[in-house]
Amino acid sequence: MQNFFVAMVYRVSLAFLMMTVVGISQSSDSSRTVESEEEFVIETRHRLFPNFGQVDTVAIGEIFLVGEEELKAEVLKFNPHLGITDSGKYLQMTDTLYNPAVLVRLTMEDGRVQESWGFYVIDAPHYRRDNLFGFKLVDFKVGEKYIRPPEGM
Repeated sequence: MQNFFVAMVYRVSLAFLMMTVVGISQSSDSSRTVESEEEFVIETRHRLFPNFGQVDTVAIGEIFLVGEEELKAEVLKFNPHLGITDSGKYLQMTDTLYNPAVLVRLTMEDGRVQESWGFYVIDAPHYRRDNLFGFKLVDFKVGEKYIRPPEGM
């Protein structure tokens, strides 16, 4: 575990040395030609480097790069009303947008994987205890199959 931590710190440190802009950078992918029915604006933050921030607009299954190109992420699924059981199982409570969240998978060049939820209703990206990266769902566009909550909720 310590070797994993040292390798991640080293890789992310290199990414910061190569970045020319301090603060949050807006990623733009000029290869996107077709707009999806569902789009998600994802903010990525790093636990150890508070000045690192990246914002990407992606569809489900679309690969986006985090920092350096050796870190690849994708939104695996969208849940309009994320609930968690007592046993830790994630489930969709309703089709109403009460607690929208996206499941993001980050894959390192060496095959290591981090999966975590990015929530819409909280102010900061969500970090699990053993994750270096956190994700926040900043904005989203979804189809008519999801129900907007009543005003004031």
